[in-house]
Amino acid sequence: MPNRFVLSGALLLALLALAPAPARAQGGFGLDLSGDSTPQAPLEQGEEPPPDSGSLGLDLSSGPNAELQPRLAYVGLDTPERAGAAVSKRWVGWLQSAAFRTGRVVRAADPAETRKQLGAEYAALVRCQEAECMKAAADTLDADLLTTSRLALEDGGWTLRLWTYDRDRGVVETDTVTGRKPADSAFIREAGTVLARRVTELARPRALLKVTCNVSQAVVRVGERMLGVGSVEAKLPPGEVQLIVEADDYTPSTRTLTLAPGETKEVAVRLELNGPTPEGPGLDAVANLKSSRKKSSGPSVFSRPALYTTVLGLAAVGAGVALGMGLRDVGQATDAEGVRRITRTEYLAAQRKDALATALMAGGGAVAAGSLVWLIVVPARSEPVSSSVAPVAGAPASPGMALHFVFGGSF
Repeated sequence: MPNRFVLSGALLLALLALAPAPARAQGGFGLDLSGDSTPQAPLEQGEEPPPDSGSLGLDLSSGPNAELQPRLAYVGLDTPERAGAAVSKRWVGWLQSAAFRTGRVVRAADPAETRKQLGAEYAALVRCQEAECMKAAADTLDADLLTTSRLALEDGGWTLRLWTYDRDRGVVETDTVTGRKPADSAFIREAGTVLARRVTELARPRALLKVTCNVSQAVVRVGERMLGVGSVEAKLPPGEVQLIVEADDYTPSTRTLTLAPGETKEVAVRLELNGPTPEGPGLDAVANLKSSRKKSSGPSVFSRPALYTTVLGLAAVGAGVALGMGLRDVGQATDAEGVRRITRTEYLAAQRKDALATALMAGGGAVAAGSLVWLIVVPARSEPVSSSVAPVAGAPASPGMALHFVFGGSF
């Protein structure tokens, strides 16, 4: 009985060993390799088999730090010769694996997904070598890096050309690898190393920008690139960017930000509503009006000449009165008979003093009276002051509808 079970087990193992191995699918590259029934070129003596999907190692494109890593889309391989087409799937699989094993990028789209999203434009994109034709595809796929390749027999032998588009800078970097034949293992591995080196050079971790705004319909832009409306999140290349948030009827907000690789920056923006134009003069017009009124009040009373001419006139009147009072003692002396005795000289002197006193009182009184009237009644002359009331913005400038005020004047 035991021998029967041993024989049955051995027979089962032999049958499993003779059964064809199941076709491998997906292989970590997003491509179905199970249908590759194209005969492969025979290996030369001592040559290693070319790498296939089962020997590509670990794909690090979805690691823990993948959120802010740049996105790479490998478009595909253009192979005009039949010998190159026979091993094209191995080339595509190996090149993708080499790029993602760097751990510096995440997958934006594989060739099958790219073909589905681009439709009829896919064939032209595979053969694209310029930034102009790659830019639109990179935007459609949301890819920060986009690579196309071509394997062909050229004058120098079998040549693989790689074109990698950097969306941050808007340029295409070119790499070239040559080999003996398409199925050469060393040729394929060298191409993968070159692509991995280029990806490592260009890949820069993104920065996560979170913008919140108090206006839900506000448009958020970074330079010319629109990020969204209201409160948005976007992964942006590191460096200095200009954030612009604007909405109808609100004052736009513009600020410059510096984003570091792998950083999450949160920005709160508050837009201020544009108020209507106020009715009546503005604050500047009111301030100018007050200043003009202060200037129109004229100098102080102590700086006016009328005050001093009034004082001078009153002083002259006083002098005249004092001089006249002094004349009362002239000719008051009498003799024994009661007769006033005065000499002619005294009489003439008294007459002159009397005339002078009269002139002082009359002239001083006139000057004092006139100066006093000038000081009290007539104000200091000044320039007429306009109200400086500015017309309301937007009001019609009709000649018959304008309203003006003038203050000041002379009396």
